[in-house]
Amino acid sequence: MDSKKDARDSLVRELKARRDDHRKMSEKIARFREKLMKRSRKLLALESEIAKLERRVFPATTARRKRIPARGKSLRTAVLIYNPESGGNASHVHRLKTIVQRLAAHGIRAKVGEETSGRAARALARAAAKNEQDLVIVAGGDGTIEAVASQLVGSKTALGIIPAGTANNLARSLGIPLELDDACALLGAGSTRKIDVGHVLGEKKPETKYFLETAGLGLTAIVIPAGQAVRKGRLFKLPQALRKLFDYKPGAVEIEFDDGRCISANSQLITVSNAPLMGRNFLLAPSAKMDDGLLDIAVFDGMGKTELLSHFVAIGDGKRADDARIEFYQSRSVKIRSSTAEPVGEDQDALKDEKMVEIEILPQALSVVVGMGSGLQFPIEAVQSVPPLSGPKRSR
Repeated sequence: MDSKKDARDSLVRELKARRDDHRKMSEKIARFREKLMKRSRKLLALESEIAKLERRVFPATTARRKRIPARGKSLRTAVLIYNPESGGNASHVHRLKTIVQRLAAHGIRAKVGEETSGRAARALARAAAKNEQDLVIVAGGDGTIEAVASQLVGSKTALGIIPAGTANNLARSLGIPLELDDACALLGAGSTRKIDVGHVLGEKKPETKYFLETAGLGLTAIVIPAGQAVRKGRLFKLPQALRKLFDYKPGAVEIEFDDGRCISANSQLITVSNAPLMGRNFLLAPSAKMDDGLLDIAVFDGMGKTELLSHFVAIGDGKRADDARIEFYQSRSVKIRSSTAEPVGEDQDALKDEKMVEIEILPQALSVVVGMGSGLQFPIEAVQSVPPLSGPKRSR
């Protein structure tokens, strides 16, 4: 009897000790959070002051878009990687000249490298990172930004963005103004945040693959063009997309998260997102944040191919469309195993068919000049304009 009492007393003491440990840890975390909030407020105030000083140092003249050109030592040097084909641009020579002038008006001297291919963009970015260039600016669409960003991961070189594409998903998620002068003003202020980068490892293609938006297993490369055809009214393109859609026959899929949990599904599509948007402003992961150290995984279980297509049409143009059959998970890494080889899509490019794909998040791996983006936990508030999730620019 005494032994039972002693054992119970021992458990009571252990319980009390654990409660004391919990109290001390909770108090320590509360103090840390309070200190973090104070420092965050100071940082935001400093960024606001920097933005105001940028406007004073490089002021507008009578017309807001005509700024006094800056000269001499007041200019900072940055590499500008320009894609003349972004957004269907026909008069790229004049546009490039305008971009260089606007950057100079905001205190940045651009060393121009023109992109002729994804390989050329990566080579320019890789050289800039090797030379420890402070800032590489991309004037292009999401594909060019992805190519450049892949070479800056883990480097001291920050990424700047001038949105010049069709969808501009990354600019919209990161809060980078779509209007040229406002985007250059943001770059002139130069306040940065560290964001996460997705990292894909394939069973058959083990080399590193980085992504900023979304990777997917299944129908990613098929549903997107079909959804675009419906959204744009190009119904003559729909039959070919639908034929591909119905030709694909997926098998059972197993998904393993970083905490060891495993789920099984007969899902037609699984997406792994770092950013809220992908494709033609598809709001695929509404809760995704690009600086939270987590992947947002969507499992489209129990949905047929036509239902998937309808869902992608519904979430176009940055619209939210909830469906109880779509399960969302968050994890630092995920392994997806399929009983049959399935196409793997990674933003603009595609990996070969895989039976297993492993995806992880690289936290705080890329420094970016950002604004007040809905895809950030801790955005820059001192901005002149905020882009919408789709459509034309919107002033703040």
